[in-house]
Amino acid sequence: MATPKWAAPVSLTLVCGFLGLLLVAQLQTQPSARPRVRNEEWDYVVAGLIESNGRLRDEVAALEEQLAALQEAEGGGGAVLQTLVDEVNRLRIVNGLVEISGPGVEVMVTGTLSVVDLHDLINEVRNAGAEGLAVSGHRIVAWSAISTDGQNILIDGRPVSPPYSLQAIGAPDTLEAALTRPGGLVSLLAKAHPEISITVTRREKITLPVCTQPLQFAYARPVQADTKRP
Repeated sequence: MATPKWAAPVSLTLVCGFLGLLLVAQLQTQPSARPRVRNEEWDYVVAGLIESNGRLRDEVAALEEQLAALQEAEGGGGAVLQTLVDEVNRLRIVNGLVEISGPGVEVMVTGTLSVVDLHDLINEVRNAGAEGLAVSGHRIVAWSAISTDGQNILIDGRPVSPPYSLQAIGAPDTLEAALTRPGGLVSLLAKAHPEISITVTRREKITLPVCTQPLQFAYARPVQADTKRP
């Protein structure tokens, strides 16, 4: 069973209190015994009392050191745990395992795009710093497969048809500027496809869904430290 965090400080307090009571009791009982002992015997008692006090001080100092070590370990452990939690959350976002939200831009395309055009559009916002992407409700991650069946664009094997909606979470100013700059991708697509319309709209909050095509590892395994080759 795990020891509660408060157990160590409480135990230390009880031990110190008990030692203090013993010392007080010892001091209170010694004067009454003095008339009944000879001087040399009293010297022996005083020497023993001084020695006992010294041992008590050493024990208290040792317990204080243990308490400081426990408090330091608790603080350091909390920091390590928070670092691990942050890393796990980051990996879950990158791998599309959780729904995410934040500011960004939404690109609406009315008309038919080619697979190459859609790839270019996705890469454009990625290069501009997008932290999360979705196309027509499909979360886009590193291993998302964008292809065609000859008629429709397929995202992870699921067909999507126009109008297309590309949502990107990131700095709205940066994403919008990258897409709409003169001679940029949106401008080039508009010239190459006069029949389509492309609009870029800044959004204060965009919510992206969970990736429905999680990556499954069939062969890759983590390398253990003792199996690494020099």
